[in-house]
Formats: sequence, C-alpha cells, structure tokens
Amino acid sequence: MSYNGSELSSGAAKLALALKHLAVKWDSARDSWDDATSRSFHDEHIDPLRPKVKETLEAISRLAEVLARAAREVSDTDDS
Repeated sequence: MSYNGSELSSGAAKLALALKHLAVKWDSARDSWDDATSRSFHDEHIDPLRPKVKETLEAISRLAEVLARAAREVSDTDDS
C-alpha cells in the first residue's frame, strides 16, 4: 500500500480556499455593515481564523510528511 498524500493536500487546499472566500465575502459585507457589532464580530470570529487556519495548514503539512515517511518505511519493509 502506498500513500500519496492527495487527500490531505486536497483538504488543505479546500481549507485555504475557503479562508480566501471568507475574506472576500467578509470584505463585501463590511461595505454595507460597518458598526460596533460588525467590528466586534470581526474581532471575535473573523480575525482569529487566519492564524488558526495557518497553524492547521502547517500541521497538515507536517502530518503528510510523517505519513509519507511511514508509508515509505512500510514499503521498504515489504520489499525486503
């Protein structure tokens, strides 16, 4: 069995794209909704997402490396 990492890569790409889409939609919403409530929502919900998603994407990348290494090691063991 081999591991190619496509599922993790696909999920990471979808997550990154979703964050970009959220930023576009939020910018659009802020054009017509700019009051204390919108600023509070941004500060509490939107703003914290970027670093959390970045951390998640980095963790996915590290996990993909570990899984790929493990798959290679298992494959090497099977070939022996």
